Amino acid sequence: MKSIIRKLSVVCAAATMSLGTMMIGAADAQTVVRFGHVDGEGDLLANPYWAYTEVFSSIVKSHTGGRYEIQVFPNGQLGDLESLLEQNARGSLQIVGGLNAGHVAAYAPAAQVLEMPYTFSTTEVAREVLEGPFGKKLSDTVAEQSGVRILNYLPSAFRNFSNSVRPIRTPEDMVGLKIRTQQVPIHIKMVEALGASPTPIAWAELYSALQTGVVDGQENAPYTMLLANLQEVQKYYTLDHHLINMPLITINEEFYQGLSDEDRAAFDYAGRQATFAMLGIIAAKESQDLKVIEKAGVEIYQPTAEEFQAFVEKTQQPIAEILTEQVGAELISELQQAIADAQD
Repeated sequence: MKSIIRKLSVVCAAATMSLGTMMIGAADAQTVVRFGHVDGEGDLLANPYWAYTEVFSSIVKSHTGGRYEIQVFPNGQLGDLESLLEQNARGSLQIVGGLNAGHVAAYAPAAQVLEMPYTFSTTEVAREVLEGPFGKKLSDTVAEQSGVRILNYLPSAFRNFSNSVRPIRTPEDMVGLKIRTQQVPIHIKMVEALGASPTPIAWAELYSALQTGVVDGQENAPYTMLLANLQEVQKYYTLDHHLINMPLITINEEFYQGLSDEDRAAFDYAGRQATFAMLGIIAAKESQDLKVIEKAGVEIYQPTAEEFQAFVEKTQQPIAEILTEQVGAELISELQQAIADAQD
C-alpha cells in the first residue's frame, strides 16, 4: 500500500511541479476561476481534496496556456456547503468541491436518485456507472434543472454508523440513538427508518456535539472520520455501508458552456486526472485508516450477511417510495439497470 501511496503522491507532486516547466514564457492568466470547498490543505494523505485541487489546478493552467488559473478557497473560507452551492448556481463561484447529491437535490431533484441506501455494492461499480452513460445523462439533467453541472463524481468510500453508546449489529440496536445527519431529507428518512433519531448538525459543529452528548453518533466514511478526529469521541463503528460517500465536483453551467471546445476539453481532462489522484489515495489508505480508528479505542464491527440484509429491508422500500414520488420510477430503473450492467 505504501508503494501505491508513494506513486499517487508522485503523480500529484509531478502535476504541480510541471507548472514550473510548462508555463515558462506563457502569458499571464486572463481568467481566474474560483474553486471553493470546506476541507483542509497541506497534506495529500490527510486531506485528499488537496490532491484533487493541486492536480486539477496545474492541468487546467498548463493545458490552456495559462489563460485560466484556478484560485482555491479551502476550509470553508467562502461559507458552508449550502452557501457554496448557492454561489455556484449564481455563478459568483465557478467550481465547488464536496457537495453531495442531497445538497444538489435542493436545486435539481433528479440528483436524489444517488441517495438510495444500500444501492452500490462496491466503489468500483459506482465509478463505472457514473463515468458511463447514466452519469452523463444525470449530469445533463442536473445542469438543466439547476444551472450547476456535475463535473466529477467521487465515489470514494462507504459511509458507516458510529456511536458512543453501544455496538450496532442490527437495526434494533439503532433504536433510541441520536444520530447526526446532514440537512438532507433522504438521509433523515433513512435514519428514522432504522429507528434512530436524526439530528441535523453542521460539519464544523459535529466534534463538539459528539463530545458533549448532543448526539450519540454520526455516519461517515473512515477517511472523513479521521479528517475531523471523530475517533476521539466515538466508541463503536459498524461497517454497514449504508451509503457510498460520493462528494461531487460541480461547475457553473453557464461558465462551462462559455468555454471554447478546446478549453472545455482541458477542464474535463483535468477533472478526470484529479479524480484519479484523489480516489486513488483514499482507496490506498482505507485499511490503514481503519487501523488508526481501531487503535484510538474504537470497536469496529462487520455485520454478517443476515444482519446486513436486515438493514437493507428496513430502509430501501420506504426510501424507494419517497424517491419514486420525487424523481420518478424511470430514473430509478435506469440507475438499477446501469448497476446491473456494471456488475455483469
